[in-house]
Amino acid sequence: MTEAQHAVYTIPPGVAFVDALARGLYARAEGDPLALSGMTVLLPTRRACRSLREAFLRLGEGRAMLLPRMAPLGDVDAEELLFAEDVAAGGGLEADVPPAMDGLRRQLLLTRLIGVWGKQQADRTPPTVDQAAELAAELARLLDQVETEGLSFDRLDGLVQGDHAAHWQVTLECLKSVSEWWPKIEADEGTIGPAARRRHLMRAQGQAWRAAPPEGPVIAAGSTGSIPATAELLDVVARLPEGCVVLPGLDTVSGADAWAEVSSDPTHPQHGMAHLLERMGLARDAVQPWPYAAGAATAPARAETVAAALAPAG
Repeated sequence: MTEAQHAVYTIPPGVAFVDALARGLYARAEGDPLALSGMTVLLPTRRACRSLREAFLRLGEGRAMLLPRMAPLGDVDAEELLFAEDVAAGGGLEADVPPAMDGLRRQLLLTRLIGVWGKQQADRTPPTVDQAAELAAELARLLDQVETEGLSFDRLDGLVQGDHAAHWQVTLECLKSVSEWWPKIEADEGTIGPAARRRHLMRAQGQAWRAAPPEGPVIAAGSTGSIPATAELLDVVARLPEGCVVLPGLDTVSGADAWAEVSSDPTHPQHGMAHLLERMGLARDAVQPWPYAAGAATAPARAETVAAALAPAG
């Protein structure tokens, strides 16, 4: 598909994001409650879904109304993310993607793994059960981060070079051992990590929609695309016949030089959106203003609250 087929909008900073989004979706449905309920809205978090429901309540002045289907992308369970009928049409996803390991079982297995590793270190005192459990919790978070980004531990040998404190070397040795043992444990359990499963399912959803676009409109709003799998899905949504992406507060006024610096600075808050547009092959000036963003601007504190609700999960 060509760049012109992308549909990407932005709601400017200082405008109540969910209220502007609700107005736009209601206008798109032309007041038809069935048309509104036929829409699918992908939001970053469950909190953002609740905020949008409240925005519709304000828009309808408390009247009961049928709402779009809302699904959170960032802290979603697999069953919430996947529209099973779409994925089934794409070819038997459940057979291809193992289930996620139960969180408590993963914690216990990692604790035992760290304990076994510690006992193998002849020159060191092995960790206590409490210490191993605490390390396991941190290791689980690290595994989730690595899986979310679609990375691996293959290049650990080059991570620490030269003379470093002894604890760095110990940490590296522990990670190397875990990276060798953990995939075997997951294979024996017939499971994968929750972040890895979510990444696979999001990609499968995108593949299913490429093969057979959904009948109703799909709107992905509030995500910045900082997570690779999310960026892939946003790219698919922006190309759907009735799909669009609504970015939160894209900088549309800074000069080309400043925007180039944003693109090259991973710490900049706009970097994720800049990288997303690059991935889409879309110039910043091709992003359109959300036509329903008119209205009273929010106070700065309120704007920060809205941003916090919408932006965390990429």
